[in-house]
Amino acid sequence: MIDTIANRQGVNFPTTLSPEDIYTKSDKVGLKLDWNINETNKASVRWSLVNAALLREPGSRTALNGSNYSFPFKSVTNSFIAELQSRFSPYVANEARASYVRVRDNRAITGEYPNVTIKSVGGGDINLGIERSSMANRLDQDIYTLEDNLTWYKGNHTFTFGTHNELYKFTNLFLQDLFGSYTFKTYDAFVSYYNDYINGTIDPKKSYINQYRYGHANVDVTGDPRWESSFGAAQLSFYAQDKWDATTNFQLTYGLRMDIPIIIDTPTANEPFAQYAETKGWNVKTNQRLASTPLWSPRVGFRWDIKKDRRFILRGGMGIFTGRIPFVWISNNYSNTGVQVSSFNVNAPTGLDLLLNPNGQDANANKLKASGSQLINVYDHNFKYAQNLRFNLGFDFNVLGINWTAEGIYSKTLNDILYENLAYEQTGKTFGQVYGSVGCTSEDNRPLYTKVTNGSPYTNIYKLSNTSKGYTVNLSLKGEKHFDFGLDLMASYTWTKSMSVNNGSSSVAESNWRYNYTYRNPNDPELGNSAYNIPHRIQASAYYHVNYGAQKQWQTTVGLIYQAKSGSPYSIYYYGDVNEDGANGNDLFFIPTDAQIDKMQFEETKFSANALTKTLFGDNFTAPKLTADMQRAMMKHWIGNDSYMKNHRGEYYKRFADNLAFEHHFDVHLAQKYSFKVGGQVNSLELSFDVINVGNLLNKNWGYTYGDGFGVYYSPVNYQKNGHYQFTGGYATRNYNDYYSRWRGQIGLRYTF
Repeated sequence: MIDTIANRQGVNFPTTLSPEDIYTKSDKVGLKLDWNINETNKASVRWSLVNAALLREPGSRTALNGSNYSFPFKSVTNSFIAELQSRFSPYVANEARASYVRVRDNRAITGEYPNVTIKSVGGGDINLGIERSSMANRLDQDIYTLEDNLTWYKGNHTFTFGTHNELYKFTNLFLQDLFGSYTFKTYDAFVSYYNDYINGTIDPKKSYINQYRYGHANVDVTGDPRWESSFGAAQLSFYAQDKWDATTNFQLTYGLRMDIPIIIDTPTANEPFAQYAETKGWNVKTNQRLASTPLWSPRVGFRWDIKKDRRFILRGGMGIFTGRIPFVWISNNYSNTGVQVSSFNVNAPTGLDLLLNPNGQDANANKLKASGSQLINVYDHNFKYAQNLRFNLGFDFNVLGINWTAEGIYSKTLNDILYENLAYEQTGKTFGQVYGSVGCTSEDNRPLYTKVTNGSPYTNIYKLSNTSKGYTVNLSLKGEKHFDFGLDLMASYTWTKSMSVNNGSSSVAESNWRYNYTYRNPNDPELGNSAYNIPHRIQASAYYHVNYGAQKQWQTTVGLIYQAKSGSPYSIYYYGDVNEDGANGNDLFFIPTDAQIDKMQFEETKFSANALTKTLFGDNFTAPKLTADMQRAMMKHWIGNDSYMKNHRGEYYKRFADNLAFEHHFDVHLAQKYSFKVGGQVNSLELSFDVINVGNLLNKNWGYTYGDGFGVYYSPVNYQKNGHYQFTGGYATRNYNDYYSRWRGQIGLRYTF
């Protein structure tokens, strides 16, 4: 059908599905030169190259992707490092290091086509054309580093004074939806559009398309249709530390670090927006440059060898930690000032056409200019870079000839990111109050929103600010045993509880706000489980090494690695805009009781068999329509048989409230090494072979994984607006990951000299 539309419009639009095998490629080359200048100075120079490619968006059990939707993500990294180690006296030493890292990342798409997504097709989606975030996406990074550490040995003190300074230059081509992106909510919706389009009976008041998105550079401003944003930044760090051997068995380490983030360039001013924001009392503007306020990180730690024989060691510490500044979040404010780029994003639009010409999207955009075309990103005036306060306590001990490590770590968020959309504010009413009269659950009291920028050029205004909510707790126990005959054994267990407000999993501000699941205020989300919350993790390994040959120059290694863990945390949300905040993917599911389901209003839709319908109605059951009563019966069965939801009826499904099935995986490692002398130095050549997820090699039903360890999400219930729902049973089952559930082989060759 899309072929027919393309032919009528006189354009080529490929509809073949992706035939490529999934691949991950990485070529690595390195070179290191050491120079012993004299007895007190030693220099080294290193260079490394990583040339990698990964096939992205290949499709899955729930997504059929077109041949152009899949693309290779290419990354080339060159690293140059020079180092000088000097000893000025028996008490003073210095280490200086300079480096340059050049990174070039590119989404190597094939062709220029709009993105067309048709959802709920047999329990999955069809994605054709170019993936919306890849239509023009390239990032160049140049990173220069200067570091120097001076060590002074003074009695039982070891003082370290140092500085670590990084200079960044970023150039980012990112024009999301450059060729236009169209989403149809169901296959029926697409067929309805197709039939009316072919017959010339398009209804200008009907919402055929569920979502339309389009963005382009304003060439009259940029002079380039593929405009790139660029900016420079730096992070200066200075630190001092004292490692004090207070007694022969007690060591105290304390120090202070200061980080100074510097943003060199200022985003472009948008004067009309600044005036508009002032009338709203928002106190924001696009041409704000973040302040270079020092970030202080005091730290203290200790190590106590209780019996002075290294058999019982108690250690711990506390401190504030500041990581590298995530400049990718900062870059949004340079790309989205509302001046260089126009962006359109509308839900359920009327009067739009499915235009398959990538250069013809202005015909739709011209109909939407009244709804605004400027996407704005701004900072909070008091924005602070991420920091956390961390406590840790560990105990290393030897019992029964086994080396044990017990450790606990607690991290409390001091400053983390929080996104707000200033274009939407609460109405003062709740969902249950407004739609309870038409059968919606009155107990669903999530607040409703309204757009306050209607009539202005501004579609969405995302403000980057801070939250102090969030924490992580890790408790772990590890045991290791080494045998003289070459056997090494290890086993460990880790328990984790991780809570956050926003995981910051996207490089795009809009996505970090739009897809942050909540049942309360999307501009001030409630604290919930983080996407990294893996409660239980078990690891074990056994390696056997045997040396042989006249001079023991040969070594064979055989290893077995076992990993078990809680499945990925997951959320269940509505597909649709329940709280009317303009986002189709952030409203968490309210788990209704049977009595509440009986009152809900379901819209009929076309029947399509899936795992849930087969379970409830039988494998051979067919029907022309999926009626409201059938949908009610399916929802009751689905919730009543879900291990988590059946115990939480009448509640919200909170963010990442549950984890997918517990997983077990085995890997095998084989290596053969040959050592020999060259110029008096021992060189070695090692050939290795790894089988990852070997259980799946032995049995196709073993080794399944249902996620990649990061949060996943499901949206089996469609919210159709005005208090109406659809539940087809699609997306209601937990399907295993096609790629990571398979066994994989890896061959390695390493030469050490």
